[in-house]
Amino acid sequence: MEDNSIKNGLSYKIKIPIIVLTLITLCVMGALFIKIAFSISSSEKMADSNQYFKNVGDKLKNKGLQEQAINQYIKYLGKINIKNPTHAIVAHNIGELYLELSNCEEGLIWLFQAEEAGVAYHRANELKNHIDVCLAKINSLEPNNLNVK
Repeated sequence: MEDNSIKNGLSYKIKIPIIVLTLITLCVMGALFIKIAFSISSSEKMADSNQYFKNVGDKLKNKGLQEQAINQYIKYLGKINIKNPTHAIVAHNIGELYLELSNCEEGLIWLFQAEEAGVAYHRANELKNHIDVCLAKINSLEPNNLNVK
């Protein structure tokens, strides 16, 4: 009998564990591949859904619907990283929209965010002008309902 197992190669005691371990390895590698594939596609979908808010905001802004555009832009900024290069652009857009609505108090918040987010921001001069205009408007307002003693 020993001669027969030597002629056939490996015995079944060794073949069965090797086959089982090979199948387990293939299953684990397949599961890992599927997980990686899904994580890549889900991150692409997430980026697309984030871009959706910005695109809708742009369309609303172009149609003159400032408040609705502001809401979409704020949703967009809530979904992206602050260090994202478009953060300064979108924050500046929100600040401009608040300026159009004559709300410099809210506008300044977003204009200052744009100023902080974009070190090499391509509209830096325009941004500075918007900030100066808002500060001038706020400083020129006379205080209301102040009790002077």
